[in-house]
Amino acid sequence: MVSLGFDLATLPARMTYRGTRAMLTMPGDFERVLVEIREASDEVALEIQALMADVDADMSQKTAHLNSEQKQQAAELALDAAEKHLSMAALNMLRALWLAVDSSRGLEHDKESVIIEHER
Repeated sequence: MVSLGFDLATLPARMTYRGTRAMLTMPGDFERVLVEIREASDEVALEIQALMADVDADMSQKTAHLNSEQKQQAAELALDAAEKHLSMAALNMLRALWLAVDSSRGLEHDKESVIIEHER
């Protein structure tokens, strides 16, 4: 039963590995994979360029009335806020990881403890 359970649990990973290996060893398919990776990276580059253009236009409009010193102060405030948000995000990720790991642990009972059961 344990062997069958292990085989069933690892089946998706084994099928994915075999399928990927078979696809990459076929003549011509490796080139197709490279083309798809290039296309995906080009799409990401275009999205990043569009995002940067939007940020540039937005910030140029919002900070047009500020002088260089005020822009520097605003930059320091923005970096401070970003640092706090990233710190909290990292802390929240660690908390979520701890909760996920802790929730999967079985409840352990002390052999000397007393368990009181209630009838309903």
